[in-house]
Amino acid sequence: MKCNLLFEAFNAFNTIHNTGVQQAAYSVSAGGILKPVVTNGVSHVGDGSASQGFPDGTNARRMQVGLRFVF
Repeated sequence: MKCNLLFEAFNAFNTIHNTGVQQAAYSVSAGGILKPVVTNGVSHVGDGSASQGFPDGTNARRMQVGLRFVF
């Protein structure tokens, strides 16, 4: 008889994996005038806009423990 203890962890350090980024740097207004896209004076070009991960659309930490008994 043997007993095995198993442990698995996914995203243990809670790292965000972006699946989409903000790409709009400028917007065009009437007359063809370009204006930078800013929020509270800050440009967010290149910032993550989506972070959906496999398998259920989240980047949450996942850990599981298992016990296998072989006889």
